[in-house]
Amino acid sequence: MTQPQASSTRYEGDPAELPTDPGLTAGMPYRHYKGGAYAVVGIGRLEADLSPAVVYQSMRDPSLLWVRSAEVFSESVQTPEGEVPRFAPDWPRALDCLDFLPRQSVLQVLALYDAPYRRYHDRRHVLEMFHLAHERSIVLNPAQALAVLFHDAVYVPGCEFNEAASAALIETMAGGVDGETIRLAAKIVLDTRTHEAGVADAAVVLDLDLYRLAAPADAFDAFSLAVFEENRPLLAARTGQAGEALWQAFMQRRAAFLTTLAQRPRLFQTEAFADCEAPARRNIERVAGTSHA
Repeated sequence: MTQPQASSTRYEGDPAELPTDPGLTAGMPYRHYKGGAYAVVGIGRLEADLSPAVVYQSMRDPSLLWVRSAEVFSESVQTPEGEVPRFAPDWPRALDCLDFLPRQSVLQVLALYDAPYRRYHDRRHVLEMFHLAHERSIVLNPAQALAVLFHDAVYVPGCEFNEAASAALIETMAGGVDGETIRLAAKIVLDTRTHEAGVADAAVVLDLDLYRLAAPADAFDAFSLAVFEENRPLLAARTGQAGEALWQAFMQRRAAFLTTLAQRPRLFQTEAFADCEAPARRNIERVAGTSHA
């Protein structure tokens, strides 16, 4: 039996020089020309010839990894509409307010939100805040944009120092930004602990952070479940409860927190979110009524 000949072509380039496309960095979102949304996981090499390969995952099913040669990933394809990239960078317009930072820096911060235990304070939450600002034509200044990006960068359920640690992280990960902007951003992040604006620029960030209170009832309930799942291990350890009893204990705590919040004259501090006041209070009243039923 004739054995197949091994490939005579082996890639011998320097791994440090690959890839040449700066967009091929971990976390960068791409859109396939057929419409699928993907994110780059990293750059690898194909064992057969050591050529560079892009490892990427579907946004819809992150558990499934795909591998394609970097050359094919970056090439153009012919379509009825003409030649288009097989994969095109899909950087959200809502993140344009962060253009003073390298995109790789932004992606590194967003990666902090991807810890498996995060069910509510995750990447979806922080990106939602940027999209809301964009949709409502709110122009975030650099300090506000940094505050949104970093406000939950450090999050450990039950820890009272999350906001302080997140604020301190800005100076480490936002290299090149002037000191005054970093200090203002840190103050805004610290204000998210009490949701009271200690500086004027904090108000809109706090409103963006509380927006989910005004979600439709089914979405609001899904957010409550996400908060519960995020805190379930800690609450179980502290109360010794499980199952329905643990859920009821959580809901009583959530109702107490939201009821205290609702005692404020206004939940939302800016006119841009005035329409959120009534639906948020309806959600709080519903949760408070359910917890006492």
